[in-house]
Amino acid sequence: MHIRKSVLITLTVLMSFALTFAQTHPTEAETDKLEKQKGMDERIVKMLDQAIMEGGTLRLPQNRAVIYAITGDLYWKFDDKRGRELFRNAATELVAYNQEIDKERRESDLPTVMQYVDFSKGPRGEILPLIAARDAELALELLIQTRPARLAEEMLRAAAPNAKQSSSMNFDPERQWVRQEIALEQQFALAAADENPEKAIKMIRQSLSQGISTSVLPLLQKLHKKDGKKAEELGGEVVRKLIDADLLGDEEDLRTAVSFLQFSFAPSPATGAKIKPFSFHETVIKELAGKVANTMLQPSRSMILTMILSQAMPLLEKFLPERSAQLRQRQSEMQGELPVELASMQRNQKLYDPNSTPEEILDQIPKLQNDIERSMAYQSFSNKVVQIDDDARARKLIDQIPDEKVRANALEQWESRRISRSASAGKLDDAQRMIRNLTKKKTQIQKLVALAVEYHKKQGEDEIAAAKELMAEARGLIRDHVETSDDLGDMMELIKGYSTVEPDIAFKMFESAIDTLNEHIQASAVIARFNSQSTHFRNGELVMKATGSDFPLFRYIAQMRMLGKADLERMISLVDRFHRNDARAIVKLYVLQGFIKDEKQISVQPAPGTVNFVIDQ
Repeated sequence: MHIRKSVLITLTVLMSFALTFAQTHPTEAETDKLEKQKGMDERIVKMLDQAIMEGGTLRLPQNRAVIYAITGDLYWKFDDKRGRELFRNAATELVAYNQEIDKERRESDLPTVMQYVDFSKGPRGEILPLIAARDAELALELLIQTRPARLAEEMLRAAAPNAKQSSSMNFDPERQWVRQEIALEQQFALAAADENPEKAIKMIRQSLSQGISTSVLPLLQKLHKKDGKKAEELGGEVVRKLIDADLLGDEEDLRTAVSFLQFSFAPSPATGAKIKPFSFHETVIKELAGKVANTMLQPSRSMILTMILSQAMPLLEKFLPERSAQLRQRQSEMQGELPVELASMQRNQKLYDPNSTPEEILDQIPKLQNDIERSMAYQSFSNKVVQIDDDARARKLIDQIPDEKVRANALEQWESRRISRSASAGKLDDAQRMIRNLTKKKTQIQKLVALAVEYHKKQGEDEIAAAKELMAEARGLIRDHVETSDDLGDMMELIKGYSTVEPDIAFKMFESAIDTLNEHIQASAVIARFNSQSTHFRNGELVMKATGSDFPLFRYIAQMRMLGKADLERMISLVDRFHRNDARAIVKLYVLQGFIKDEKQISVQPAPGTVNFVIDQ
């Protein structure tokens, strides 16, 4: 009996040792995979170091900033300390860029307002969100470090106790500049709030002296989950700031006040909910509604004020029912002072109401007085029709459109959406049949490529063969030689599909696309020498973009990333065929982005005034 127990114990120990050994000592295949990964990582780091060296030779500080920012973002996977160092290098170059731009603007003959046109599209607006996606607190620090001197002055002026407000609601570029900076600051604070909520609260309180942005709402919601009392206190301070402001003289403050009323208009959560969401205190929100109402009742011939009142009326009637008649009378007076065109748009606002049905819009179109209104109404109608799943209802509505051209466009949009729905539902054969009924070549190409990718995802032998056939069909719709920008767009659409279905064909097509891009870049560079207002070149160097733009090289970043994902070494060798060193430098980084990061992890620049970024875990 004792012997059996001893044997059993011995066997148990041996098995445990074997399992431990297996867990701590990878197989030969696993070791080989790890070695290959290590070798590839070393190769990528070497490429990044080379890109950093090449970036240092560029003339424009804004270009050096873009190179440092992208390499810092990509280095993060391998060495976050080095990544932060590169982000700080980018900030240093942004400061140099600010000094250059400030000097150019002092010497410029452009009207003052024109000197602000690009403030939301410059390198700082692209780079700081990229940094915030990795380290929001560092982004907040660098936001202040890279703040242009003129912007800092405007922010101090806005924060002064006796700050002068504009007497009308005309566009004020300085004030808009300040507001965008505040929005950026508050949204970085939102990203940093998880790690340091106290610091975020302090920063928000400091920024209140300069103005309020609607971006404070998600921060209040996030803080409420951690400390409801502090969130309510801060929310009260935010609303109080608006109540004390001159809303008649500041359109953005007025819009923000209305947006807070809209936020508070939502119904309360069901009784018994475990965690109630953030909400402003009923007393202060009603006081804010009173402030908005008083603003609307003041003498003014502002068209903007009239439009804001139409938006705010349902909210004011809820919070201040006793003043509804007075506000309705004021609304009628203000609409009577509008130009005929705007008054008509106000009367027909049902056309643009998100709750309107396509039938209601179609019924109103014959009553419209001008082509602009009809065009906008038809677009609103088409946007609603494409959402309809009932084929019979959608076709009946489209058939009622009297204008033949508009009817054809609406039908094309609906058919295109219907194809996408069929493909998403796995009805690939149905989608393929519908594509052949489309009349626009560009739409056909896009849908054939998208469907080919869907087939390829299934990875079956028949499905892969079908994907190749669809790509061949799409390829037959484009010209053999690129002659126009539309031709180039069609070719790049094919490259996007072939990158997944048949990468070898995609690479061969991209070779010819490089020749076309080289021609365009060089021709644009020559023209820019004689156009001082060119935004694509400065001092003879291509202005780099961390994100896309309308310049062809940057329009097709996604395709370059996909090719990098398919075969890094081959794509890097192709990039060397770009004639200019500035083009080669930035495209190599796009390619590395495609290889290192998933597309959804790549930061995308949002519309001005907002900041969206994805943190790569």
